[in-house]
Amino acid sequence: MVDIKPWFGPVKWYMKLCKFQGWTSYWNVIYLDPKYLTDERLINHEMTHIKQMEEEGKFKFTCKYIWWTLKYGYRDNPYEVEARASEQP
Repeated sequence: MVDIKPWFGPVKWYMKLCKFQGWTSYWNVIYLDPKYLTDERLINHEMTHIKQMEEEGKFKFTCKYIWWTLKYGYRDNPYEVEARASEQP
């Protein structure tokens, strides 16, 4: 089961600082900017990250995510490319 919640406390300032609309936690919780709580495109994107963590394992996912971001940049990180591709319903 995945919970979808609005940003709060430390997550809120971090998300605004990074200009993110959503963030997926290790605990199957997706935090969204309150303006996007019903945005299916963004929910599909974040659900893809949940699936990636389930398939790879959280530790491996995190290591690869960091490595790929350093190697390719955030936009071209293969995990982000896959998540953006899943945005269309």
